[in-house]
Parts: sequence; C-alpha cells; structure tokens
Amino acid sequence: MPKKQKYGIRFPFRVNEDNGSVLSICENPVEGVNSELMHIIFTPQGQRLRRPDFGTRLIQFIFNPDDSQTWDDIVSEIDEAVRDRIANCSVESVQVAESDDGNDLYVRIVYTVRESEKVTRYETIAKL
Repeated sequence: MPKKQKYGIRFPFRVNEDNGSVLSICENPVEGVNSELMHIIFTPQGQRLRRPDFGTRLIQFIFNPDDSQTWDDIVSEIDEAVRDRIANCSVESVQVAESDDGNDLYVRIVYTVRESEKVTRYETIAKL
C-alpha cells in the first residue's frame, strides 16, 4: 500500500471524523498552503514559543483609525508575513473591506501555489 503524502495540520483545528483525532491533516499542497496562510494571519507575532517572528501584528491595528493608512498597513503586514514564511506561495493581492454595518473587516487574499511544475491561483477571505 503506497504511503499517503501529508501537507501539515489543517487550520482552524477541527475533529477528524474519520478517526476521531483532534488534528485533521491536509491531504494536498493547496489545503496545506491555505491552512498555513490562516495560521500565520491569526497568530499574534511573539506568541509561538521559540519562533517569536511567526505570525502577524494585526492585533495592534484593532484600535487604529479605520482609514486607508491602517488598511495599507494590514495589507503590508499580511504580504510580508506570507512572503517570509510560506515558500511555495506568492501573494498576488490583498484587499481590505469593511462590513456593511462597519463592525468587521474582511481581507481577501489572492495567491498562487507552486506544486512542482504547476502554478495555480487561489483566493481566500478572512474575517479579522
């Protein structure tokens, strides 16, 4: 029986219904990159033991004014974090948008994943 390739732990964490384990494993490179992307974005920088540079400083923007400068800072923070930490992922664009009621921010990330010779474009939306 061929050995099954694994691509990291799925984020956010959820129970694997196949075997009841808490950690579900990504089964293809795209799932792996998307999980890494979410993990980096939602981990405050300095929180990981022995990896103080892992994550983003997005938590610092909570009380900043809701203006284009803050949005540009968020875009830069996400772009830099992904560029530095996910080797087979290239961010094409990051867009920040406000919810209709003005209470939430959403980030749309368009990125490409390199799998051997193949490069595929994806996007994800995260609520900050």
